[in-house]
Amino acid sequence: MRLLYLLIVLHGVAAIVPLLSPHPLSGPVPQAFGGWPQQFDSRPLLELGLSEQERLFAQGFPGWVGRFTDGSREIVLRWINRPSRNLHPAQDCLKGVGYRITPHPLRVDATGHHWGCVRAERNGQALTVCERVYDEAGESWSDVSSWYWTAMLGKSTGPWWAATVAERAGEE
Repeated sequence: MRLLYLLIVLHGVAAIVPLLSPHPLSGPVPQAFGGWPQQFDSRPLLELGLSEQERLFAQGFPGWVGRFTDGSREIVLRWINRPSRNLHPAQDCLKGVGYRITPHPLRVDATGHHWGCVRAERNGQALTVCERVYDEAGESWSDVSSWYWTAMLGKSTGPWWAATVAERAGEE
């Protein structure tokens, strides 16, 4: 009987604890979307527009989605105004459209930011696809899951940018 009483008390405490601390989503309202950047990695961006499938996906997305090129790479930028599981890793989307995925080591860019990368192959075409999520305060995540939990725990309040860069893969 004591064990049952202890379990009831512990469940009650567990149910109350989340109510004692402010919820990470109850903070200040995120700033409004300020528009797409004109450059990426110091290269001018040209907006490509979204496909019909991408437009349908973007309808439920908590922010904005844009597709661009810098002349040699395709870049998908997503501006996110709240933590959401609707921000998927690029490799999940690529697998969904038939690419075979091979993980690659993290890439460190010229500014020291880490990018999660994969090789994506389909129909004899190979791409290197790298992505990272970052906020205005300078925090950066090389994978979507790390960003999500940091954001859900209120350790980053956003808004956030997710950048996915795809380029033809070299022979490896």
